[in-house]
Amino acid sequence: MSITNPTQLVEEFKKSGEFDRIRRELLKEFRQSEGMAAFLARVEDIAKQKLASDPKLQYAPEATVTREIMQELERYPIVERAVSEVHSLSNPNFTAGVRNSVQKILQEDRKASGRPQATTNGTSRPNGSAAAQKADGAAANHESDGESSAESMDLEDDEDSD
Repeated sequence: MSITNPTQLVEEFKKSGEFDRIRRELLKEFRQSEGMAAFLARVEDIAKQKLASDPKLQYAPEATVTREIMQELERYPIVERAVSEVHSLSNPNFTAGVRNSVQKILQEDRKASGRPQATTNGTSRPNGSAAAQKADGAAANHESDGESSAESMDLEDDEDSD
């Protein structure tokens, strides 16, 4: 598959297994944090309040009760607060690791499709040359050039897709 847009890059990132690895790592960190207890307590409080405010839910089918409680939970920013407390997401090493994984996927895609690979300065070079291999190693060591992996691979970030 030739990666030509951010959606395809996300799919390849997931296929690589890196997404699942990161997800498991972050979930493990959250479960071991103090934020987990606060999160669960808040969910329990909201659910109890909903059940107390609507007594007929006690006699409703389980699917209806679940749907009503989930709708009530979505009214509060409890998930956003919990995510903001996961410190790994703001760790420079974490973001550099994700960037390196994405860059590796893009480089492998470019090699497989036979297209020239873009260097971190935006110029193209043929695949497989000694200069290309040397530049790949040098590019991996220069994360401070201010370009994201997608930018260095000539992919545009679609701001409207969020």
